[in-house]
Amino acid sequence: MKLKDLRVSWRQLLAEPAYSLVVVLGLAIAIAATYLIALLLNNRWLPDPAVPAPERVARMEFKGNIPGRNDDWFSSSPFVFATALREAKAPITQAARLLDSEQSLRAGERLSKTQVLFSDADLAPMFGLKALKGDLQAALSKPDTIALSTAAAERLFGAGQEALGQRVRMNNQDMTVVAVLPRQAANSELQFDALASFDSPTSGMAVSGMDKIWFAVAGRVFVRLADGASSVQLTQLMQDIFDRSPGTKEVPPEWSAGGRKSAYVRAVPLSRLPFDGADSSTRLMLYAALGSAATMMLGLAAINYVNLSSVRTLRRQREIAVRKSLGASPTRLAAQFVAESSLVALLAGAVGLLLAWLLAPALADLLDVQFAAKLFAPTQLLSLLLGCLALGILTGLYPARVALGVHCAPALQGRKQSEGARGRTLRRAMTVFQFCAALTLSGAAVIVVWQSDYVGKLDLGFKTGGLLALDLPQDIKPEQVDGLYETLKSHPAVQGLSWSDDVPGRNPVGMIDTLANGNIKAGARSARYDLGFFSVYQIPLLAGSLEGIVLPDKTEPGVDRPLAIDETAVKAFGFASPQEAIGKQLMSGPDGFRIKAVFGAIKQESARNISQPQVFRLSKRVRSVLTLKGPDMAALRAAAAEAWPRYLPDTVIEMNGVEEQLAQRYRMDRNVGRLIAATSLIALLLAAFGVYALAAYTVRRSQLEIVIRKLHGADHRHIAGLLLKEFAPLLGLAAVISLPLIWWIGQQYLAGFVERAPMGGWPLLAALMITLLMSGLAGLRHGLAAMSMRPILALRDGG
Repeated sequence: MKLKDLRVSWRQLLAEPAYSLVVVLGLAIAIAATYLIALLLNNRWLPDPAVPAPERVARMEFKGNIPGRNDDWFSSSPFVFATALREAKAPITQAARLLDSEQSLRAGERLSKTQVLFSDADLAPMFGLKALKGDLQAALSKPDTIALSTAAAERLFGAGQEALGQRVRMNNQDMTVVAVLPRQAANSELQFDALASFDSPTSGMAVSGMDKIWFAVAGRVFVRLADGASSVQLTQLMQDIFDRSPGTKEVPPEWSAGGRKSAYVRAVPLSRLPFDGADSSTRLMLYAALGSAATMMLGLAAINYVNLSSVRTLRRQREIAVRKSLGASPTRLAAQFVAESSLVALLAGAVGLLLAWLLAPALADLLDVQFAAKLFAPTQLLSLLLGCLALGILTGLYPARVALGVHCAPALQGRKQSEGARGRTLRRAMTVFQFCAALTLSGAAVIVVWQSDYVGKLDLGFKTGGLLALDLPQDIKPEQVDGLYETLKSHPAVQGLSWSDDVPGRNPVGMIDTLANGNIKAGARSARYDLGFFSVYQIPLLAGSLEGIVLPDKTEPGVDRPLAIDETAVKAFGFASPQEAIGKQLMSGPDGFRIKAVFGAIKQESARNISQPQVFRLSKRVRSVLTLKGPDMAALRAAAAEAWPRYLPDTVIEMNGVEEQLAQRYRMDRNVGRLIAATSLIALLLAAFGVYALAAYTVRRSQLEIVIRKLHGADHRHIAGLLLKEFAPLLGLAAVISLPLIWWIGQQYLAGFVERAPMGGWPLLAALMITLLMSGLAGLRHGLAAMSMRPILALRDGG
């Protein structure tokens, strides 16, 4: 390939701007998608480079085995695992407990919501954390010290201000800043604004006792394996420790009846987390889908270029014949066409890089990821350059083959030649691939979008519109609770208030409590709620009443506590009807609960989990979440924002619409659906370009046959049938290949849901109809041209 070949190629592109725009833009879109997805996969599958020997660092994972539930592996585990492994002299050299907590930090007049990571001191050497300034080990060892990221330091003290030695207030305690850290890599397991000691009073561990409970999955535990030890070894040891732990003796006997394990534990190395860790199967399915979509798009764009450039090559037969007659060798001629395709690929790569830069933020937001590698890093740019050159060479081989097959004498005489039967077969095969890709992506998009829309509209048994949830800090005092409640209760915008442990449905797992109705025992989701909860969330009352219930300030021994249950719990505890359950006693260990009311079944679990029986422990004051009800969300927010600083001046208010919060559970599914829908639209457009090119070639190749048919009386219907005969078998073959694949993809995706949309065969039909419509529109222009073709011109041109 010579520089002269590139100059000739450039002139060819300028001579046909419409053709050039189509092929460059088509390839650019595919290259941008492939480049972004390749960077994403590279980020997800490679561990943080700052971690020394990441294959020796393992995350402890936990999976409950409670009867009647289908829990998956949690990336979190009980904190007590770290203590148990140390006491058992396990083959580890370091262990760190991690508690992620969103805290309000105050520095003077500045107040900032900060993601604080409470951890043991072993975290720093285990993950290779290094401070830009100060002493990180001191921050993780002393109870009254803290380390800030550069971003958090700027928010609290201002840009350019020295943070070391400054004081911040957190959870009503003063902390000294002793270290400043850089921002962590996007693919790091550690994402935080501040680091503090796990044993600091500000973590709340000393009060809650969560660090000693065997079934409290409240945070993460990381360990570094000793030399010679393996994660399999550690898994077996930890499982044995857990099976003999006091925690297994405190659970209901049916959890471990017949040798059943009450829970499973495992150790997963950092290097294997993307493949074997919690949520890895879902992520791998997502990445496989993205990778397949990118490959399809790149293949479609490449095929389009081959199709369009082949048709263009056939139109250049006289030029090619002249060059051959003047002594151009086959190698030189092939190099010219490879140079043209390489130039197109390089131009598309440059445009694709620009598109990738523009689309990267949107893709990161859709998938809740950050790109660790920079789009313009030298290594990435070199890979893109080499990839574009390889693509250019591959896509230039077939047009070069067509050019080499041109015979000089017929071409110079004006007699047009075709690419031959083998070339037509190859072109049809490429068109079948285009149809297959368009059908598959369209069907997948319909399935994902349909399912995400369906689960988003599921009846949860409670209403979420017009509700605003305020999350209260753990250290809130009774007088603050009472003051905030009374102030908001008297506000004209607030029509109802309710205390609860959490927003119903926000936590898809929740706490399971085993209660007994005589000999009938059942696990039920249990949490605390006040009497106003049911009216605020509009849960229908089926039996009993909340009228006259007096909630004591303290629990008295031997006195049954008031309880409400939902309709699912009625069946679980063996009651024949909601009315029969009223007044009955349920026991939880030594504690008794008296059923006062039965409400309609509610679903707090996501569509991926089985609905659990619900028990509502009625409590006077919960102090976790305060829900406001009103017709005007803006007025509710204004009321909360006005009252909050009067009682909680050192805490950033956290308020969220309940409806929006619950919608977040399916945000990833909706975003993936949109992404696949956008990808399928691009695939359809690329396939349409391919149909356009094949239609143009078909009309050109068959123009003599068309005009002869017209001269013998064929009408437009017969001419359209001629074109249809070319495309219908290709689309039929693509449907035979793709429709079973769409069905399989749908089954794999829907297998993760308990609640599934009743789709039937509609996604298959929709994909087929969409592809038919796009193909028809793409071939319409050349179909109309064939119908209106003037015989005299066609005969003169083909003479």
